[in-house]
Amino acid sequence: MTASIIRIDGAEAYDLIFTEHLSMLTPIEQDTMQRSLRNSSRVWMGMDDDKIIAMWGLIAPTLMSDMAYLWMYHTKHLHGHTFMFIRHSQRAVQEMLEDYPTIIGHAALRNQRSRQWLTWLGAEFGEPINDKVIPFTIKASPQWQQDSVQSA
Repeated sequence: MTASIIRIDGAEAYDLIFTEHLSMLTPIEQDTMQRSLRNSSRVWMGMDDDKIIAMWGLIAPTLMSDMAYLWMYHTKHLHGHTFMFIRHSQRAVQEMLEDYPTIIGHAALRNQRSRQWLTWLGAEFGEPINDKVIPFTIKASPQWQQDSVQSA
């Protein structure tokens, strides 16, 4: 087992994941995924050998924004790789926070695994919306932000 997380272009990621994982989604879900990948300033893909475990990306509202929206899609291959995925994604979130000190998003209330992942990444949750989703925020620590500015 060779696990890795790579940064990848959104269009390339869509081509890699479509046939096995996205082709069974509804046309609206496929379109949403394609737009998410196209609009992301950064996309990461978690792999185990040749199996795609998950992918996630950041969508900034403007080019000059210091905040970005985090989305994530996981495949059936995540099962059994949870610890490795969390350990590697914690490193990736530190990279994300270098470019965007505030990361926001929404998690499905029913998706305990997703909310657990976000908690391990440092997310703080708001109040649920419509009993379906819950907003979250991940912020760079003030000390980390200060160290980042000094090293630049």
